[in-house]
Amino acid sequence: MRAFRDQFSYLNKSEEHCIRRLTFTKEAVMEICQLLWPQLQSRAKIALPVAVKVTMALNFYGSGSFQASAGNMCTISQYVVHCCIRVVTDTLYEIRNRFITFPLDRDKQNERAQGLARIADFSMVQGAIDCTHIVLRAPHINSAVFVHMQLVCNHTYRIMEVDALYPGSSHNAFVMQQSNMPAIFHLARQVEGWLLGDKDYPLKWWLMTPVRNPHTRAEQAYIESYAVTCNIVEHTIGLLKQYFRCLDRSGGALQFSPERVGRFVVVCCMLHNLAIVRD
Repeated sequence: MRAFRDQFSYLNKSEEHCIRRLTFTKEAVMEICQLLWPQLQSRAKIALPVAVKVTMALNFYGSGSFQASAGNMCTISQYVVHCCIRVVTDTLYEIRNRFITFPLDRDKQNERAQGLARIADFSMVQGAIDCTHIVLRAPHINSAVFVHMQLVCNHTYRIMEVDALYPGSSHNAFVMQQSNMPAIFHLARQVEGWLLGDKDYPLKWWLMTPVRNPHTRAEQAYIESYAVTCNIVEHTIGLLKQYFRCLDRSGGALQFSPERVGRFVVVCCMLHNLAIVRD
């Protein structure tokens, strides 16, 4: 029975298959398994090896398809697949603060500012902030609904802050105000610099937004530098949805509650950061 189950894990897949279906190399998947092994072993509601549980969860995150992709890859009942995705997601979510952080030490601040300044000479930038929608379909309702996801990234596309607690109708400014960003910049007073946000955000001493109608040469130069630098967050969102199709509409609307989808968002951001660290 153990050998039968192991054939459905990454251990018996090719390197190309793992990268294409799980987003990660076999070595990276092994590291994730080792990271989660103690917790997943203690949560043995489903008697499957850790490698199988992690394989099914990563396949779901990467494909965005619960029934078709996860079920077909593992040929295990949909109930078991659902349980494995849930337990792996919850386990990863519990350690999210180990992977998603906004470092405040001086060296990290200087590194971020210098890295972002190299893009288009915009000085003292500590990150870029933006929002996107994650599509889900509520049970027994025909129309799709959305989870509002906000993230802050640095010059290496690393996600330093993510919020996915609010419905799609929420305004960017509201989500930002409820996030940790005001406290980090305003209360702690430990950050030298500012974030860049688009026109949907309010202008603050720590949050720079575009000039709506530039008239002077200086304003035009500001807009050009701002636009190129702020594009880093759009590219980060694009990468996140490209590699984790469960967050992209091309994978289909997710058949989960908003709270569960919010956890998928955070976990995928964690895995995105893990991939960056490994590169």
